[in-house]
This record gives sequence, C-alpha cells and structure tokens, in this order.
Amino acid sequence: MTKVIHWAFVLFLLLLGSAAWAQADKPTAAALTVEARVCTGVQDRMPVGEAATFPATVDQVYLWTKITGASGEITVKHVWIYNGKEMAAVDLPVRTISYRTWSAKKILPFWTGNWEVRVAGPDGATLATVPFTIGG
Repeated sequence: MTKVIHWAFVLFLLLLGSAAWAQADKPTAAALTVEARVCTGVQDRMPVGEAATFPATVDQVYLWTKITGASGEITVKHVWIYNGKEMAAVDLPVRTISYRTWSAKKILPFWTGNWEVRVAGPDGATLATVPFTIGG
C-alpha cells in the first residue's frame, strides 16, 4: 500500500511539473509590451512619416509594431477598423523576445474619416489600439 501511495505522489508531481512547464511556454498579454505607430512607410525596420492625421490623398498607411517579452514564436494580429467596421486582419509572426513587424493598408480616396488599428495578442486580448484620421 505504501508503494502505491509513493508512486501516486510521484506521478502527481510529474503531472504538476509538466502542466507548469506547458503554461510557461504560452505568453499572456500581460507579459508582452507593445509599441505601435501609424506611419506612411517603414525604412530600416523603423517607422517613417508618423502622424495622427493623414491627407485624403494618402494611398497606403502602415502600422509598425515592436513586441517585447515573447518567449518563443507567437502570432499577433493587426485589425484595421474604419468607422467601426473591420476592414482587414493580418496575422504577424513574432519570432524573438524583441521583434519589430508591420502591416499596411491600401486606402481608397473615399475612405476618409476615423480609423484605428487594434493589436491583438496570441490569446486574442487587445495589446494596443492606435487611432488615426484620414482626411482631416
């Protein structure tokens, strides 16, 4: 009987350790920090032409994002929203503990008004929201 209890205890500890190890591999939104900027381009992996308002003649806008704190490869999502309506969603890999990535949205001449890009973490939680205006 003592051997059964001993082995049950050892099995319990192994299961507990493996569950904790599996959770450590999955970063939560709280573990990640995000820097996000709306701009007209990316040069040398840095944003250029940053602004909160862009002219109606702009043909493309970028969201540049720096994610810090990921352990292992994860995926973040840029969700482009125009006047409350989702216009695009882009999955982006994050491959190192400090990683810069970006997505771009073509802008049609009649898409003036309020925009925002939501950065979602691997668990779907919002990490950042960046509002901007086209044609102000």
